[in-house]
Amino acid sequence: MTTQKMSIRGVGPAAVAGLSFATGTYLLLRSKGRRDAAHSAETAGPADTAGLADTAGAGGSAGAAGSAGTPGATGTTGSAGTTGTIGTAGTAEHERRAAERERAALAVQRRNAALTEQHRLHFDLLCKAMGDASLAAVLNTYEEDVSPERQRQFLFANALYINALHAHRIDAMTLQELHGHLRVMCQNQIFRQYWDATRHHRASLDRSSDEAKVGRMMDRLVQELDSAETDEWWVVGEPPTG
Repeated sequence: MTTQKMSIRGVGPAAVAGLSFATGTYLLLRSKGRRDAAHSAETAGPADTAGLADTAGAGGSAGAAGSAGTPGATGTTGSAGTTGTIGTAGTAEHERRAAERERAALAVQRRNAALTEQHRLHFDLLCKAMGDASLAAVLNTYEEDVSPERQRQFLFANALYINALHAHRIDAMTLQELHGHLRVMCQNQIFRQYWDATRHHRASLDRSSDEAKVGRMMDRLVQELDSAETDEWWVVGEPPTG
């Protein structure tokens, strides 16, 4: 026992010193480790923050891209929708105009059919009057006495003139063509007498009617032919421009 106590007392100061040194070293190392860890944390902090910022930025950019892409897609769809609407509107307008042209063409056809029927009836009446003097007397509205023979001639002259007028009214003959046709008819003296004998008939027409307009053109042509100083009658008179 005495030996053990002496050994403990003999070793104690050294052990205590060693223990103190070890403890100090441990504490120093631990303190240094903490400082290093803190330094590492401080150093790593900005990088991590930057990484988070990059991550957030990438996410935000992706989100922005996604948001931007959505309106873009919507815009594309909208453009396609607008184009489709314009295309539909254009088709509807084309169909409307086509329908209008068809209605106008049908109206012209009906008008020409009515004019042709009226012309046929008029010619039938003239033929009956030319073949029956008692019927021709009904059409005798001249201001001078006209023999039955001359009246039949006048009725035939009227049939020729009305036939040319009818061709113009249904667009089978232009106004310029009608002018040249009437210039040929004016070379016949019986026709010229008929035209002079019926001047009061034309005065009763509506001035805006086709027959009245052609009648005035004919009157000018007769005057030009009468005052012409050339035997080349086929060049006399200015063809109408309208």
